[in-house]
Amino acid sequence: MERTGMGKLVMQMAVTIALLGGICAWNLHRADERVAAMLEQGGVQLPVIMYHSILKDEARAGSYVLSPAALEADLDYLQHNGYETVTISELVDFVDGKGDLPAKPVLITFDDGFYNNYLYAYPLLAERDMQAVVSVIGEQTALYTESGQENAYWSYLSAGRLVEMQESGVFEIGNHSYDLHDDSVRKGCLKKRSESVEEYRQMLTDDTHLSQTYLAESGLTPPQCYAYPYGAYSDETEDILKEMGFRCTLTCEERINIISPGDPDSLFLLGRYNRPSGMSTTTFFEKALPGEGS
Repeated sequence: MERTGMGKLVMQMAVTIALLGGICAWNLHRADERVAAMLEQGGVQLPVIMYHSILKDEARAGSYVLSPAALEADLDYLQHNGYETVTISELVDFVDGKGDLPAKPVLITFDDGFYNNYLYAYPLLAERDMQAVVSVIGEQTALYTESGQENAYWSYLSAGRLVEMQESGVFEIGNHSYDLHDDSVRKGCLKKRSESVEEYRQMLTDDTHLSQTYLAESGLTPPQCYAYPYGAYSDETEDILKEMGFRCTLTCEERINIISPGDPDSLFLLGRYNRPSGMSTTTFFEKALPGEGS
């Protein structure tokens, strides 16, 4: 009886696994069909690359620290393979029916707003006529604007440097919160369990408004794009940011995006591929660019 019972159990498990496999394959097929339909309707595949700190010191290399040489190799790879950088403004115009995108667009982003982005990334991009968005932590920008300190290892960009970078046309400025990048208080934009929806809304609105106001008063164009600290957000977050006028949000989920004309929502919750050290340019882009790994 035990053997018979075990045999039935094995058969049931095999049937269940087969069914789940069929369901997963069907879902993947449906997903592929949706993507194909979106592309046929004028949608464009948009890979988004996420960088953080750029440092020459190999001892600092890691998941969020890349060397200038590796960044240079990445930029050359993109250009050699026909990719053209786009800005948030161009993406907004595209979904609003006011402009076109290149055949192979790519969005380059830098999170946190480290001074070393100015020191190393800025000239590399400028030399190649490429653009990027740097999403800054408002509190850190204010702190280093006041102190005037500029150190590749630990300083953040001052308002003056940001104005220079924006006016050059190389960088757009994004919002990375004013003071939500300290996970000792909360995890990015996540709502605390103890907060009511009204309290959470007030907190996020106040923090975001503080950053937007500071940047505007510093002579910068108020950002249209919000990069979630740690990629963390709650159910209510998107609606709040949309009500505040944002046109784009950036996550840390790794996937290729489909941007569709006439669909402003396709610019929200954009997936991005984080660029770590310890991986060749070719290997990284085989993962991060559509069709490169096939």
